[in-house]
Amino acid sequence: MTKFFATVCLLPTAPRKVPQAVAAAMAPYNSELSDEWSPDGHWDWWAIHSGAGSAYLVLPEYDGDRRLVTARTVPRRKARLDALGPLECHGGPRGLLDFDGMRNRTGRAYDALLAAWTGLTAIHPPARPLTDFLARHEADPDGYSLADAKKEHLAQPLVQEVAQRAVAGDPHFTTSLLLSDPVEYFAQDQEEARLWAVRGAVPGFALVTLDGSWTDADTDGHWEEANRHLDDLDAETVVVNVLCHC
Repeated sequence: MTKFFATVCLLPTAPRKVPQAVAAAMAPYNSELSDEWSPDGHWDWWAIHSGAGSAYLVLPEYDGDRRLVTARTVPRRKARLDALGPLECHGGPRGLLDFDGMRNRTGRAYDALLAAWTGLTAIHPPARPLTDFLARHEADPDGYSLADAKKEHLAQPLVQEVAQRAVAGDPHFTTSLLLSDPVEYFAQDQEEARLWAVRGAVPGFALVTLDGSWTDADTDGHWEEANRHLDDLDAETVVVNVLCHC
């Protein structure tokens, strides 16, 4: 069971009608349309949602525009949308949204994360990636358990501080970073990692286009094509963030 974001494109739609329009666009991809497995099924529930700090950014000249999808413009009986920060929304006409600003925001966040990690590496001894410990477990599964491998990896001072900061709500280190192993994550080429982060600043893991097609990151070239598609949309085309579960 996983959660992921999908970006849904809609014909020009008033905010109060967006939940119904999204439901129609998402319906063909309901994994529970029948009792049998569906090759087109991608979700078992979804909700219009944007997280604080990762929501769509609004171009300053359209601040407060009633065409934007916000907690003020969508009745709660239609969707329970969270209030967001200044110049943030859950979606709206593409021409009102600041895609470049979203990419710049993601780039700055990555730079801050890398700087925070670099600061920790200056005060702690080098740490080994989880794969090193897993290799030892695989070589001697009876003498060195999987639990021991994970425990020793986490016990390293550098990894331990990242874990403690994540639990404490540090703005740079999240629990998802721990799940992917911070040592291995930061061992990759940082310029390439930053580029990939920025590529995911606007489109979600999945994209539902105006013609109803579904594409996602399991397809080669998804991020590049999704960014091109969204950048080239007509100014009146509505885009919306949807949190999905499958």
